[in-house]
Amino acid sequence: MSIITKLSPLAAAVLLSACAGTTKLEQHDLVQQTAKAEQVQLAATDPALRAEAEQEIARLLAEPLTAENASRIAVLNNPDFLAALASLAISKAELTQAGLLPNPGVRVIRSREEDGYSTELDFSLNLFNLIFLSQNKAIAARQAVQQQQQVALQLMDLLTQSRSAFIEAVVAQQRFNYLHTVQEAIDASAELANRMYQVGNYSELQQARQLKFAAQIRLQLAKTEQQQQQSREQLSVLLGVDPTTPLQLPAYLPAIPATLPLQENLEQQALAQRLDLQQAKARLNQLELQLGFEKNSRFVRGLSAEIAGSVQHSEEREVALGVELPLFDPGSARINKAEAEYLQAWWQAKALEQKARSEVRQAWSLHQSSYQIARHYQDQLVPLAQKINQQNVLRYNGMLIGVFELIADTQAQVETVTGQMTALRDFYLSELRLQQSLWGSPSLQQPTDSDSTSSPATAAGH
Repeated sequence: MSIITKLSPLAAAVLLSACAGTTKLEQHDLVQQTAKAEQVQLAATDPALRAEAEQEIARLLAEPLTAENASRIAVLNNPDFLAALASLAISKAELTQAGLLPNPGVRVIRSREEDGYSTELDFSLNLFNLIFLSQNKAIAARQAVQQQQQVALQLMDLLTQSRSAFIEAVVAQQRFNYLHTVQEAIDASAELANRMYQVGNYSELQQARQLKFAAQIRLQLAKTEQQQQQSREQLSVLLGVDPTTPLQLPAYLPAIPATLPLQENLEQQALAQRLDLQQAKARLNQLELQLGFEKNSRFVRGLSAEIAGSVQHSEEREVALGVELPLFDPGSARINKAEAEYLQAWWQAKALEQKARSEVRQAWSLHQSSYQIARHYQDQLVPLAQKINQQNVLRYNGMLIGVFELIADTQAQVETVTGQMTALRDFYLSELRLQQSLWGSPSLQQPTDSDSTSSPATAAGH
């Protein structure tokens, strides 16, 4: 028992060290820090402890939805993110486990001898795990940090995706409402064209043009309604709510800012704060420790100590040391593998750094061009379209043009109005993509022309 008494201070020190490791991890919880910086609240993952989160979700849904509130609901309620959040407890438990002393073994040996029965106690301890306890704990700590970085990445990605889905849903609803209003006016003009054709005041060509444009508007409205339903479904999934849950979306997005804020040293900023780069560095540190562990432990694997003694004769004691003989497996393959994994991770980190620089440059360029396009619509195309419409209304009131000439002007305005909605959407999405490139590899793709609804006026040949 004396050896166990001697080891007890060491055991206490190691246990305290293990607790300190998990406490330090909790004090520097990257996920909590990220959530606080983004002004969102993390929720309990235990279903029995989610009453407060459910109340907050209900309160946010009762209000008109904003991009910020959409991201708050998503963080509180998205099942995929809550599953990722639960994984943090797994990594903390693994870190605690890595810092614990190996359990001692005990055997009771009962033997028969000439003068009677003899009982022996045999205590054993895995010295290998004890010697490399601190190194194993350091490796586990790096793995726990990587898991926190991964969950923080998922948190930021969820914030971006939920805000992107909110933008898409608002624009789809705005486009649908606008085209629905246009359809009512165009259907009335088509009916008027039919009547005038029947009484001989309208040619067959003029009638066909009006009917074609009315058909194009109805087709466009059907496509836009489909987009509206899909965008709402996507938003509901990200928020973790039932698709039948009413969402109070605003009528339109806010106007673009007068100027873009000055952005300097974006590449250096990304290299300093991107979570995927930090995760790659943490993995490099872990693999470096793993490589050192394999080199230092190649000849002492299986090292163990045993103490045995007779119960009847306390003066009889045996001490034994055991070690694994590296005859068939000298550990060279494990070392080679560890070296190869380290080199692979080093080059992966180098490639990720180059990719980060490129993504930031592309995102900033796209943001600038999207801003210029949106400003072109806001400052030139839309005011000119409004001026043309005002002049045509004056000419119509002065009986200089007829109703169908006025409607033809409406057809031309549809392209400008829907184009402005798309340009405004693309600007805000490019802003999200730029922010995403500063903390991680962007998963948000900028919509292409094919993603936008084609103009009815163009489709109708006007």
